[in-house]
Amino acid sequence: MVVHKTLKKTITASMIVILIFLLCEAPAQACRLYAVIADDLPNDLLMQQLIYESNSLKNLAKKGNVDGWGIAWYKEYGFVAAIERGAFRAYHDSAYDDVVAGMNASEPNIIVAHIRFCTSGCCAHGKEIIEDPHPFYRDIKGKRWVFAHNGGVSIKRMKRLIGDAYLQANPPNGSGIDGCEDKVVDSEMYFLFLLKNIEDHGGDVGQGIISAVSRMVLDCEHGGMNFILSEGHTLWAFRRGGLILRHKLYYLYDPAKGYSAVATQYPSDEQKRWIAMKNYELAVLKGDSPPALINIKQQQ
Repeated sequence: MVVHKTLKKTITASMIVILIFLLCEAPAQACRLYAVIADDLPNDLLMQQLIYESNSLKNLAKKGNVDGWGIAWYKEYGFVAAIERGAFRAYHDSAYDDVVAGMNASEPNIIVAHIRFCTSGCCAHGKEIIEDPHPFYRDIKGKRWVFAHNGGVSIKRMKRLIGDAYLQANPPNGSGIDGCEDKVVDSEMYFLFLLKNIEDHGGDVGQGIISAVSRMVLDCEHGGMNFILSEGHTLWAFRRGGLILRHKLYYLYDPAKGYSAVATQYPSDEQKRWIAMKNYELAVLKGDSPPALINIKQQQ
């Protein structure tokens, strides 16, 4: 009996040690997100936050996030988003610099950017041969929806929650990248589930997001669920860090300069006015208006 109790305590202690090791030693790599919305984008903001500042997406891709980049932008509210991608890491891809410089000059109303650390689907980590499929896109009733994800979710779970009928009617498109339609990325399945729930709620995006996230959590999804979503008028940014990688998300509202932004890492060395989002917090960003914050846990 004493031996049994001792063995039980030893096993419990070992499990705690393993869990602490996983939490502390798991690789700190994950995809990175950045988005901004403004009626009149400040001059050179994109050059600073996407290229020059120490934690810009370009500089974050120096050692990590080596699996390409993707940027979507809406030239004006309600326009169809343009999207550019690259297979090379943003740190040494001149095409990335050229796209950012072009956006900086034209000053779009909405930008969604992503650098990849691939873990699912069409993935050749570190080889720089597959364009980043983020931001994923879907054209629905004259609107181009774009979606970028930071984390990882179960493809098997997402397929079950979405259902065969919706998937047959709305198969993954892999952002048009060779191999990404067959080797489906978990993020695209997450995107499709969000869109299904938005449709099921009569186009109410907030309620659709709340429904989708709640159903995933109730179904024991423990992966990182951070995302940025837009349809050309609004940005929605959601944070739910994973069990192992505690994915972060920050937002900034600058009323003086008239813009709002969201990022997995604030671009400068110092946090300054960037505010860390809470777990299960949804930020709704519109033009130069203050962000609306919704705690999804409280909505369930």
